[in-house]
Amino acid sequence: MTSRITRLVPVLLLAALVLGACASQPPVRSATPAGARVAPVLLGAHNDTSTPFNLVSVPALTRHRYDGRALRLDRVLTRTLAFTRYAVSYRSGGMIERERVTLAENGFVAFQIDYRNHGGSTRESGDVVARPLGYPEDLVNAVRAVRRARLPFVDATRVGLLGRSMGGGVVLNALAARPRLAQAAVLYSPVSSSAVDTYRRWVRPDPVLRARVTEVYGSSATRPGFWATASARTYLDRLDLPVQIHHGTADDVCPVRWSRATAAALRAGGNRDVTLYEYAGEDHRFGPAWGRFMNRAVIFLRAELA
Repeated sequence: MTSRITRLVPVLLLAALVLGACASQPPVRSATPAGARVAPVLLGAHNDTSTPFNLVSVPALTRHRYDGRALRLDRVLTRTLAFTRYAVSYRSGGMIERERVTLAENGFVAFQIDYRNHGGSTRESGDVVARPLGYPEDLVNAVRAVRRARLPFVDATRVGLLGRSMGGGVVLNALAARPRLAQAAVLYSPVSSSAVDTYRRWVRPDPVLRARVTEVYGSSATRPGFWATASARTYLDRLDLPVQIHHGTADDVCPVRWSRATAAALRAGGNRDVTLYEYAGEDHRFGPAWGRFMNRAVIFLRAELA
């Protein structure tokens, strides 16, 4: 896998950050090396890259043996008084520029992942698999790779996760499989914690994608058991870490009711440290309220990763 932090991620793709509180040295930020060869994206029933739909099997994620390793600082891309930006690569199984800058300037190591089939990362086979692991595998392996690297300026014992849009779903699925992966999580305009919601939103209206998915996995009506195992919501009672959720009431990509349902499910599962902030009139990416959101997120992460 190759990680990058400099490119602006398209609004509906994924963004999940691994945040480690810094020591005295500048924070690391990752990017794909210039000139990296980019292969064509392969689309499979489990790894669609055209929508925020991301199908995984949480039981398979839980049983999987993760091999994140060989994290390498490839080269320095930028040095400023506030931070240093590196090109970084790591092994994982074979647009959030403004958030990244703010986090780095506030004393975090910000590590943004290029998931498989995106950016400069490896293109996986488009063959269907019975128990998909998908992008959450890359997030878990990123944390493992950071910890194994033992970088002198990273405190890898203090890790937080931030996921935007589909990245929010990636964070929830990774935590459902590995509840102790991090000490805190921030979700920003996240997709639903129910795979059925994402199926109805992005799969059912698309005849080509619907045929690809239902041929292998069935629909939420024909195989409800499978779709339950593909939903982080089924396993949210495993999560007892602090979770902060931010969602705009005018989001027409991921409706705010999805975050309300996720927050309610987390609380019903016994998590007493769940906060949902709703921002009146804000859309999927946020406008005027973005600064308020980031201020809350930074204060939250500083407190939980102290």
